[in-house]
Amino acid sequence: MALALPACGDAAPRLAGDRGAQAPAGPRIVRRVEPADLIPADLDLVVRVDVARMRAGLGQAAADALARRALDEAPDALLESALPRADVVWLGLRLADLEEGDRVVVLEGRMAGLAPDPDRWEAAPSSQGGVSVFDRRGSVGARADAARIVALGDRAVALVSAVEVSSVARVLRDGPDARRGDPAAEGLVSLDLRARRLPPRLERRFPSISALVAGVERVRAVASLHDEGVRVDAEIVGVDAAGAGRALRFLEVLRDNLEETRHAELVEALSIEQVERAVRLRWLIPAPLVLSLLSSRSPG
Repeated sequence: MALALPACGDAAPRLAGDRGAQAPAGPRIVRRVEPADLIPADLDLVVRVDVARMRAGLGQAAADALARRALDEAPDALLESALPRADVVWLGLRLADLEEGDRVVVLEGRMAGLAPDPDRWEAAPSSQGGVSVFDRRGSVGARADAARIVALGDRAVALVSAVEVSSVARVLRDGPDARRGDPAAEGLVSLDLRARRLPPRLERRFPSISALVAGVERVRAVASLHDEGVRVDAEIVGVDAAGAGRALRFLEVLRDNLEETRHAELVEALSIEQVERAVRLRWLIPAPLVLSLLSSRSPG
């Protein structure tokens, strides 16, 4: 495959300079690839959206609108066609470089009959049995645009931005990264963040936030739909008890400040506690507020 493969799974990849060069074809690997396996570990924030569960709880129109809003910055004709077929969507991002747009979007569902536009996409070699690969014809416009499509038979399709092409090729060849984000398969939305230090320029600009982030190892959260509203269960794991304590104090300050505003009702059902190096948060967002958010239009 025409790829520059990074040596380390957790390192941020570089944009391949020559995507046209082809490596000699090797034996095809026969290994079942799960959709979430396509998210490489260099994308430290992974969000899982259970679109099927949303449709059951919120209705088809609201669920598709929410999923489309979440993916609004990654427009693509194939994405628009795949989204109504999807049961689950994964979105992998690099938190420190959100503006750059490096990402992998994976949609799992009923993808039979879905095919890329041959005028925009061309088939590329695949070393993995049952996996089809397509590269964009010509140059990629914005860095966030999809440069490669990976199809796992009729089960799933992934849209890969240019910088992540080599990393996704590596996990197809070698298997999933051990430290990849792995959101819980629960609730409407779940996330897994493996925290990393801020870039030096941001550390210098925001030293207090930098110290807070440096003390956090991992954040996992699940949002579930209940009769009373949406319940968020989150766990922040610190690098040590002191790091968890800083996260606890930060959340307590936010809660206390909200209690003194017109949004005080939002924190009435918010509980925060620390157990050793873990901070656990439980928050029930009232149903009227959830309905208000669902009915509001996204800006622009």
